[in-house]
Amino acid sequence: MTVPVKNIKEAISFAGFVVIGLNFLITGMLINFFQLLLWVGLKPMSSTLYHKINYYLTYAVWGQMEFLAEWWSSSTCIVYTDDKTWAKMGSEHAILLLNHSYEVDWLFSWFLCEHVKMLGSAKAFVKKSFKKVPIIGWTALFSESAFLERSWEKDKSILENQITNMSKCPDPVMLHVFAEGTRYTPEKHAASVEFAQKSGFPPLKHLLVPRTKGFVLSVEKLRGKFPAIYCATMVFDTKEGAAPVFKSLVLGRPIAAEILVERIPLEDIPEDSDKISNWLHENYQHKDKMIDIFKTEGKFPTSLPGHHFEGPIRSHYRPRRLWTLLTIVITSFLTLPTVCCAFYSLFCSGIVNVVIGVVLLGLVVVALLKLMDLSSASKGSEYGHSPRAKAD
Repeated sequence: MTVPVKNIKEAISFAGFVVIGLNFLITGMLINFFQLLLWVGLKPMSSTLYHKINYYLTYAVWGQMEFLAEWWSSSTCIVYTDDKTWAKMGSEHAILLLNHSYEVDWLFSWFLCEHVKMLGSAKAFVKKSFKKVPIIGWTALFSESAFLERSWEKDKSILENQITNMSKCPDPVMLHVFAEGTRYTPEKHAASVEFAQKSGFPPLKHLLVPRTKGFVLSVEKLRGKFPAIYCATMVFDTKEGAAPVFKSLVLGRPIAAEILVERIPLEDIPEDSDKISNWLHENYQHKDKMIDIFKTEGKFPTSLPGHHFEGPIRSHYRPRRLWTLLTIVITSFLTLPTVCCAFYSLFCSGIVNVVIGVVLLGLVVVALLKLMDLSSASKGSEYGHSPRAKAD
């Protein structure tokens, strides 16, 4: 993955990102090491204490990434909901049901969690291969996200165990569910439309037909344990902000995210598995309609009769908290002086060491670009070409 730099300002931004990224690589590995020690030594004795400590360790990793959105690029995330829902968010276990339409929607879902002070307890259903990714994947592992193999026979028991663990967490959990199972691309959308037509579902214009089995199991296992589902429809205003891609964040270009959130009590979701599945399809049809309205009118509706909004829908935005900034400042204070001294020694110790220093710096840049490449839409799983996709 390459990052096109158009001017001196963006070149400086990319250089700064490399410095921040180097700090992230070093501190992330150290944090993962401490998480491993706690996983082996503390968790078997006290799961509650493990979760309490790991909350802050996880925040120290996710907070560095969230810094790119909040502070480095000065991006915004505006939430549209009623006042009562906004007041409740952050105080209860909840499923966050999201559309997976953009390269950075996962990061802006963390932005939402940071708004409501739940970033350290954000969890998700992710691909099993993600577990092998240093720092990001390992942090998700230690924070007990669910890693799926895209095979229902294997995934069912994994989901059951992880969902049970999540319900026991002492702090409120925000479980991210991207029910489409993969990120939107034109090719996947064409396969989704074909699947919908064969299956008798209305084709979606902006989204993929959701996969239902994991969601159905989640609702069944979390009923009575998680009070609510937050149905979140995310869009990006490209007239006010930059393109919703990771490159924009790296180069300091602000992105403008807007999220429509409806709180639905879990007890209001049907109990029969087929009815839960139908409810999910109807919910994604509603999301698709909301996205279409936003693209046409430039805003979400201010009221939605027949839905769970208690009062008018209005914009909510909390000022940036200092914690993600402090995370960068504190970790940089601990790592960068040592790194600078090491590179200074290399560059001032002969041509061989200069070459070594350049190679090491190049490896850091490559490592960071590889991590960025994880967000590429082309790297997502296929849609409509696997037995699971057809079965769901």
